[in-house]
Amino acid sequence: MTTPRKQGRPKSEEKYLLVLNAASHLFLHDGFSKTSMDTVAKASGVSKQTVYSHFDSKDALFQAAITSKCRSYQLDAEQLIDITDGTLSLYEGLKKVGAQFVRLIQDQEAVAMFRVIIAEAVNNTHVAKLFYEAGPQASVITLKDVVEQCGAGKLTSEQAYELALDFCALLKSELHTMMLCGIRKPMTDNEIELHVTKAAKKTCLLFDYYLQ
Repeated sequence: MTTPRKQGRPKSEEKYLLVLNAASHLFLHDGFSKTSMDTVAKASGVSKQTVYSHFDSKDALFQAAITSKCRSYQLDAEQLIDITDGTLSLYEGLKKVGAQFVRLIQDQEAVAMFRVIIAEAVNNTHVAKLFYEAGPQASVITLKDVVEQCGAGKLTSEQAYELALDFCALLKSELHTMMLCGIRKPMTDNEIELHVTKAAKKTCLLFDYYLQ
């Protein structure tokens, strides 16, 4: 009598996650240039062919690693249904997504990766562009979507994007720079709530300005 196979993730998904996790670790500790598809395959315990079956290039793998980190903090369009379905006001929506944004930018791995990219970008602007598109730019677009949806369509797409940039700047404040410099500890949950509340209120005032 054969033993039934335990239910779990499909093998393809398991290998995808193995590759993604191994690549994230290598990109963080070795940088983009020194990480190859070969080293990712060895670190994840799969064949190089398997790596390419999931990611057609190192660029795609790197951006997937960055996107995965953002998703872990619910900062992508697919995970914002409850925020953008019209049930929350702009203020409530900004507070919800803003708290996750702050938690992301002060995440120790995210800070470390940012430092790696800054160091490598001097000689490799390509990797800086990949990081910017998958990380900071994608996060601003997510904020823009929240502004557009919670703002009940009262702003143009361009205005919503500008407001998202303003909100992003308020959230980062001096916090992000100080975190990168290693001279500030991460905010506590209470500090995050206070910081995000102030940023959301200021952004709502800007929203009202755009409507004048």
